[in-house]
Amino acid sequence: PPPKVKSRVVRLTPTGAPPPPARFAEVVRRAFSQRRKTLRNALLGVIDAPGLEALGIDPGRRPETLSVADFVMVSQSLTPVVRIPNQ
Repeated sequence: PPPKVKSRVVRLTPTGAPPPPARFAEVVRRAFSQRRKTLRNALLGVIDAPGLEALGIDPGRRPETLSVADFVMVSQSLTPVVRIPNQ
């Protein structure tokens, strides 16, 4: 007999300008690279504590408490002249 399965199609529409993928990926990678670090320490050299505070993000928070939108906001706030070194 045919299975009783209901399906739907979901269409996702991005809003706003996405951050450059490499910059966004690097911010997320650095944030989660070392277990249980605060954003202040994990993103050292990328954005400082006053920069996070200016975005309304407590530098003492852990990366897992941020939403995707928060990571997008952080990566968009970085100026294009800032180079994130590859490690």
